[in-house]
Amino acid sequence: IDEVIEFMSMSQEFGGNWTEEKLNIFTSYLDAYLIALQNQKFQKIYIDAFAGTGEIKTCDDGGRHLVGSAKRALASNKKFDHYYFVEADSRKARELQNMINIEFPQMRSIITIFCGDANDKLAEIIRGVDWRYTRGLLFLDPYATQLNWSTLENVAQTKSIDVWYLFPFSALERMLPKNGKYEMWEDCIDRLLGDSGWREKFYKKDPQMTLFDLPTDDSGQKDGKRLVKDANPDHIKDYILSRLATIFPCVSKHARIFRNSKRSPMFLFCFAVSNESKAAQKLALRIANHILKNK
Repeated sequence: IDEVIEFMSMSQEFGGNWTEEKLNIFTSYLDAYLIALQNQKFQKIYIDAFAGTGEIKTCDDGGRHLVGSAKRALASNKKFDHYYFVEADSRKARELQNMINIEFPQMRSIITIFCGDANDKLAEIIRGVDWRYTRGLLFLDPYATQLNWSTLENVAQTKSIDVWYLFPFSALERMLPKNGKYEMWEDCIDRLLGDSGWREKFYKKDPQMTLFDLPTDDSGQKDGKRLVKDANPDHIKDYILSRLATIFPCVSKHARIFRNSKRSPMFLFCFAVSNESKAAQKLALRIANHILKNK
């Protein structure tokens, strides 16, 4: 453990924008993960479910080009036994393949690229692996609300995968209006969070409603009660982590909120472990928390 922590302390360098910070957090864990498992007999696989092209052009810091997660994973000094990349956009998938052909030709035999829906392809990957003899690292970086809760349940059931999930915080907030009129979004929120308990957690009866308030079809009333939002970003963060803890035996409490230039929450970067081994959980959590707590 100490070797891994010392390595991270030397290698960890964060940029000033959240996109680069996210990538640095993840690749710091990836490098440490490969060190921690280097003498284990398990097969090690890497899965990037929203892989892109291998490069990112940021739009909030002058349009700099950053090395994306796929290329960073392939360039790590220590290697996985197999790499799975999923990309829904066929053009981006071709660009990713071209990048691999040019920059990592010697690794083509251990790389598989899927073009399609991340939920479907992750299920296909998981079905094709014998998780008794395999350990995996999964990076989930959806553009918005593409990831289904059922996919996370499927990942957790492997009992072998460590997960970094960039949860779409701002997208969820936009679907939670202050006036309680969330009907058009509730199916999407249920699919994203995996339950309906958020209705009670995030809304309460309007304390200003009186007997003289007349119900209307668009009043935001539920069962004769007018609802108002009662949830700040910290409440929402705690609820997301509590939901993850219902399916993963180990979830970091130090998930990082990434904010835009106006300080509004954009994403919540979460870490979870599906392995039921207490020793494995302890090591993974110590590494992840070390990274998350140090900017």
